Amino acid sequence: MTRQLTNLAKRFLPFGLRLRLRDLNRRRMYVQQKVVLPKGADNVYCPIAEEEFATFLKKGTDQLTPSNGARSRHRLIWLYLEQRTDLFRRPQRLLHVAPEACLMPRLAAVPGLEYVPGDKMVNGYGTQDAVTYLDLLDIDYPDGHFDFILCNHVLEHIPDDATAMAEMYRVLTPGGTLLVTVPINELLDRTYENPDVTDARQREEHFGQWDHVRYYGLDVADRLRAAGFDVTLERYGEAFDDGEYMRYGLNQDLLVVCRK
Repeated sequence: MTRQLTNLAKRFLPFGLRLRLRDLNRRRMYVQQKVVLPKGADNVYCPIAEEEFATFLKKGTDQLTPSNGARSRHRLIWLYLEQRTDLFRRPQRLLHVAPEACLMPRLAAVPGLEYVPGDKMVNGYGTQDAVTYLDLLDIDYPDGHFDFILCNHVLEHIPDDATAMAEMYRVLTPGGTLLVTVPINELLDRTYENPDVTDARQREEHFGQWDHVRYYGLDVADRLRAAGFDVTLERYGEAFDDGEYMRYGLNQDLLVVCRK
């Protein structure tokens, strides 16, 4: 039922209204969860919002930032961009695929960064302000146009992910970086796909979400290497001590770092 209601909201409610409703819901959750905190509990900090909170919001196994809805993976990615790349330190062109609302305003405000947020906006996801139309199977930019591409939790939605990977390689400048995150089942050496699974409920059972078409294994690196990239899998959460890890609300997701 939750999935059906979410899909109806995506289909019929304007994107701005959905963001406002999410914000109100996070405020409600924050009030409820804050009052049951142990006395003297340490504050947490979102590096994207640059703000302290009494707690992150518990949602399943994830932790959301109360103000912007950032998930653990978003905070991990932001810290990686700040600490392990030069994205914020020299003029560059960034393509942000299916841009997250928590990251968009911060990236758009980076001095010297030519920021291009793009999304195909299918399946009733709606139109976002300032987001350009982007078909990842046919990217409407010339070869070598972008210095950096950020692509979070997108490829698992695309049946022809090989073409999407090849297109991102094409529009990336030599020496450029593609940062990818996808759901990875680390028990799988080989990505699980099944073209016979097309029903939303079946996809949820097989791939973890109604609109996913595969569950990546550790061979996601090989699939990106086939497109031409040099690829490393980085468990960036291990770069932080226990105190930092808890304070920033991070996770142990693998970051797939691809260089051309």
